[in-house]
Amino acid sequence: MLTPTVYVVDDDEGSRNSIECLFTLHGILTRTFESAQQFLEISDIQPVGCLVTDLNMPGMSGMELFEKTREVGWDIPAIIITAFGDVSSCAGALKAGVLDYLEKPVLPETLIARVRECLQSSEQKHNAILAQEASEKKLKSLTNKESEVLELLVQGQSMKTIASDFGTSFQAVSRHRQRILEKIGVEGDVSLARWVLDHRRAIGVPSPAVITSSS
Repeated sequence: MLTPTVYVVDDDEGSRNSIECLFTLHGILTRTFESAQQFLEISDIQPVGCLVTDLNMPGMSGMELFEKTREVGWDIPAIIITAFGDVSSCAGALKAGVLDYLEKPVLPETLIARVRECLQSSEQKHNAILAQEASEKKLKSLTNKESEVLELLVQGQSMKTIASDFGTSFQAVSRHRQRILEKIGVEGDVSLARWVLDHRRAIGVPSPAVITSSS
């Protein structure tokens, strides 16, 4: 699992070292970069943590760097710091999705607090992605018939009704159901339905209509 890290991007070496020292003293894992391009070359995988970048840098600015992270599909929270801030620049950054826009000199306690918020948010998103991937893996392990049975169980169909619809025996459907429960890792139809609905809610898939069964 990736460790949440603060990525500091600043062309001023003194500023980079100062920020790194501050974070290290507070037990926060930190990596520093002297340019936006250097940061973008770290990995093809979305970094987990927080981006702290200076606004005005040679080549690509801090704001341009933030926009680039979105272009490549990275959803890493970002804080922009600058000694030359203005209302228009601040409003534009926040509107674009930057978590915070801080003017130098930044109070250490303010920066630490905001960074910890970023790290927590990034870690939660990363864990949610891992959970979704694990759920997808479980669903893909089901056979086509098990997937069909799962869908009907989540809709509220009874095994007797499913057996009748499939033209098979109750025992056959019961075996499918048991294998589904084992592969998903839950016990009982209610827990199974909750698991499926939670997964679909997380990935934005509409839930199926629940059918009331009398049997």
